Amino acid sequence: MRRFLVLFTFSALLILMGISTTSCNRGYGCPAVDTQVKTNRKGKLPSKGGSSTLFPKKMRKN
Repeated sequence: MRRFLVLFTFSALLILMGISTTSCNRGYGCPAVDTQVKTNRKGKLPSKGGSSTLFPKKMRKN
């Protein structure tokens, strides 16, 4: 009975942690996923170099 109680508690904690985690979908306010490279009129990607940062300036932590 004690083993069942331990396994039940462990699985309940795992389920609660899985439910409580957040995720962001496209178009719902997650700038890391929503950033896209704009193409020119001919549909080609720009040839100039971009910024070397991983996230935009608004998302960086100070």
